[in-house]
Amino acid sequence: MITYGEFKKLFDVIPGEPEFELYFDHTENTYMIIKHDHRVTFQRCGYMTGSGEAEYSSLSDLYSANLIDGICLQDDWTHIKDIVIDSTFSVLTDLDDLLTIYNLEV
Repeated sequence: MITYGEFKKLFDVIPGEPEFELYFDHTENTYMIIKHDHRVTFQRCGYMTGSGEAEYSSLSDLYSANLIDGICLQDDWTHIKDIVIDSTFSVLTDLDDLLTIYNLEV
């Protein structure tokens, strides 16, 4: 799994409003970070069990905040087992492709 610093580099270079779905090893719920022009949002995914979007001014603010279901990314980063970008790329299995596409080194 990538570190938060590596994820932030990737997050910063992906254009548009990408969605980052987070899978944790200690819950069946999945969560999503959505990048917007001047803010980021966080929510629990699910048709019947989803939450509303909580808004943060930056990824760094979201990272250190106490989020829905008691999640704090700063404390729970090691529990993330995968991050899927726009329902397409898995950070776990497609990281090399992502680094090539966005011309990054981590």
